[in-house]
Amino acid sequence: MKTAVIVSTRGFAAFRYDLLESPESVRFVGVFSDLDVVNLSEEQRGWFERIHVVPCGLPDPSAMLASLVDEDAARKAVEEELDGTSLDELTLHCYDEQNMIVAAAIRSHFGIRGPGLDDILPYRDKVLMKQRLLDAGVRVPLFGVFSPQRHAEDRAGYFKEIVGEVGLPFILKPTDAAGSEGVLKIADSAEFERLPADFGRDYEYEEFVEGAMYSVNIVTEEGKTVFGGVTEYLVNSMEIPGGKVNADINLIDSDPRVARMVAFGEQAMDALGRIDGASHLELFRTADDELVFLEVGARFKGMAGLAAMQRNYAIAFVNLAFQIESGVRSRPWDAEQIYCYDGVVPKSHGIVAELIEPELESDVEMTWKVEVGEEIEKSNSLIANGGTFLVLNKDYEAAYRDFRRLADYRPIRYHRPSRVLSTEPAAPERAVEYFRDARLACETDPFDLHHDIEAEVAGLVVVDARLPEAYVKERLPGAISLPHQHIDAESVAGLDRDAVHVVYGWDPACNGATRAAAKLAALGFRVKEMIGGLEYWKRKGYPTRTDRPE
Repeated sequence: MKTAVIVSTRGFAAFRYDLLESPESVRFVGVFSDLDVVNLSEEQRGWFERIHVVPCGLPDPSAMLASLVDEDAARKAVEEELDGTSLDELTLHCYDEQNMIVAAAIRSHFGIRGPGLDDILPYRDKVLMKQRLLDAGVRVPLFGVFSPQRHAEDRAGYFKEIVGEVGLPFILKPTDAAGSEGVLKIADSAEFERLPADFGRDYEYEEFVEGAMYSVNIVTEEGKTVFGGVTEYLVNSMEIPGGKVNADINLIDSDPRVARMVAFGEQAMDALGRIDGASHLELFRTADDELVFLEVGARFKGMAGLAAMQRNYAIAFVNLAFQIESGVRSRPWDAEQIYCYDGVVPKSHGIVAELIEPELESDVEMTWKVEVGEEIEKSNSLIANGGTFLVLNKDYEAAYRDFRRLADYRPIRYHRPSRVLSTEPAAPERAVEYFRDARLACETDPFDLHHDIEAEVAGLVVVDARLPEAYVKERLPGAISLPHQHIDAESVAGLDRDAVHVVYGWDPACNGATRAAAKLAALGFRVKEMIGGLEYWKRKGYPTRTDRPE
């Protein structure tokens, strides 16, 4: 009997166990992280003779990385299975980007057939990936390895260096990224300056390519293509954080773009080293009709996209890949073929007020991951989304019209949480203390001070807390010069201690008046600050004085 070890639920969830020709000929063993195993349905659990639940490979993973298994624990689980199974009878399968390296490392460690670490690295390391393709003459974005040390030493200089290499704007992304997680678009030096000192993982920078996005999905057996298809993306993945729906439609085989893009994908994979099974390559088609490579993974597309592909082409793709990898055969797809594509609901920050299904000609199957009344955070991850949906239609032209309509679809209406009310207002009695006994006792404004100066109210001394040269240039009528830097017991010796001293500075952004008021109060004077400073005095149109010659 064959033993098939499955690492991660992702991708494998689309497997059709009921299509196996001889299910008794294979025993399934699962190796899943403790955060991922919960995604198995009861039916799927019944497929497995044994399930190893291992720790996640990261202590505090994002939703994207929650399926990552701890490599040492996963290796021990496979070692247990090999104790009673020969290498010839055991295969290890993974359809999850996050676990590709772990699965390949385990194959290499035990000598299990299938892609080893050296085979998978070019499909995971985006720098190695693009260098291989560049050497083979495949058009890739201009790129380079991001240096945290250069960034720490000279941010301005390093920014100019990168822009000189790849232009502006440019993209920063983890070398092992998937699903747009961690990807940044840098539009100016200020954004570059605000980058963290440590990303916690290796990054690369690359040219920002303007163009429509497509993916090429290929299944390979013994180095030859047994399936090739293309999907068109509704939006560039960088637009998703702005609230646009991410959808991609499977192009009809007669579309001339399909043959051209499949050939481009085959060229890229041949340069990387063809791996039997699934691959998912993304590319740009520019306004000049140039095809530019973006990235590739040794797996099927993720989320609802794989389920959509299976129904669209009437092919059990995971079963097909599993058959190629293990030799365990499946019967052909037994359900009706229907044009089908998927979409992902973006998440913004707010409280969900309404969940809105699209109004389309086609049928829609929605799966929401959020609910009305829930407060959610913005996410640019394709995994940590607000939901997914499938669009289905027997009429391809109608399905494509609906695809274009989705550009204006906004699935979630939000109640925006109040920033004002995020902190409870003070009780009325405390507010009285603060506003009347604290603020009004310590502040005045240009309107009231102008009134008192015009009325020649006694007992007020107006104090200009700015530097002497500013005082000479322009000041309030009757003000004395007392820069806050110079206030001490000696400098205030001649002031009237019975008067109320009203201090002012430049503007609301200047705290010179506040400093002066604090020092005067500490020296025993009664004092108020004129809020708004000279700027708001002048905005009211009130007169000023100057010592400059006319």
